[in-house]
Amino acid sequence: MEDLKSYETRVIEINEVDDMGEYFFHHLLNRFAQIATESAMKLGVWNYDMMSKYGWVVAKQYLHLDEPIHYQDCIELSTTISKGTYVSFPRYYYIKKDNRLIGTCSSVWTLLDIQKRRMVSPQKIGITFPEAPLEHLLELPPAIQKDIEFQYMTERKVLYSDVDINQHMNNTRYVEWALDLIDFDKHHQCFISDLNIQYRKEIRPLEKVKLFMAENGHRYIVEGRNQEDEVYFTIEIYFHDR
Repeated sequence: MEDLKSYETRVIEINEVDDMGEYFFHHLLNRFAQIATESAMKLGVWNYDMMSKYGWVVAKQYLHLDEPIHYQDCIELSTTISKGTYVSFPRYYYIKKDNRLIGTCSSVWTLLDIQKRRMVSPQKIGITFPEAPLEHLLELPPAIQKDIEFQYMTERKVLYSDVDINQHMNNTRYVEWALDLIDFDKHHQCFISDLNIQYRKEIRPLEKVKLFMAENGHRYIVEGRNQEDEVYFTIEIYFHDR
């Protein structure tokens, strides 16, 4: 069977890390998005002619790290797919450092009709996926249990720098918003080992988002809601002692 993986090797740069020299999660997710785009082009399921009509959007993703990534670390990222359904398509990522697997990410993607703002089956627009392994290479993102009490934190508005080519808030910005709510010292005392993101409803330009947070020890849940309290997204974050 043809190798369905795409790869990227990169050295972490100074503008990609925080005040401790630790790789920002939103930069890692941006690299995932880039390598996924290159993979989609390699597999023939996306091209630049589709750009203003259709776009692949992530519906949920679960990232695990055994250890943090630091400034000047050389990492290898790879991505592959497995068997999807009518509108739901798994994609997996692997992170290696010094030839060791230090992290994984599973995600589920759907194809968005940008004009109609709704999901569309790739088959309906002539996209055929190559044969992929039938087994799941990683567990798909689990449901988030909202079993701790939320508190209202703040409200933010989706502005120019938050919006991507699919004309809605970029998925990496959700993570930035969530991590900014967590106590500054927590980021110094611990590193993030697990990140579970569930995107429920797209956030369009200039919309206002109410942010709520729940915490219990090393576990945090951040939720974004609209003015009618409909959920835009839920993010579960686990920290690990250094």
